Amino acid sequence: MTDAVINNKNHQRNFPSHHATSLNLMFAEWHILFPANKQDIKCTSCRAAICKFWDMMVDEWIESEQEKIKSKFKNKNVPKKNNKK
Repeated sequence: MTDAVINNKNHQRNFPSHHATSLNLMFAEWHILFPANKQDIKCTSCRAAICKFWDMMVDEWIESEQEKIKSKFKNKNVPKKNNKK
């Protein structure tokens, strides 16, 4: 899904339309996750809503991955050496 969102964003930078393959994938995944909330691929506002939703989801996934990486490299509670004289 991340690749689809990135491809769509890159396509929209160069053209005033959505990347067709990416858009189809985003709609297919939407209908799998939310079968009660039907969206029409021919509707402009539906396309905008689906793209915005997946953009936000991908941003959340990237942030959570970055936090996992940061927590791995964070200094853990390591006891200090006692310097007794």
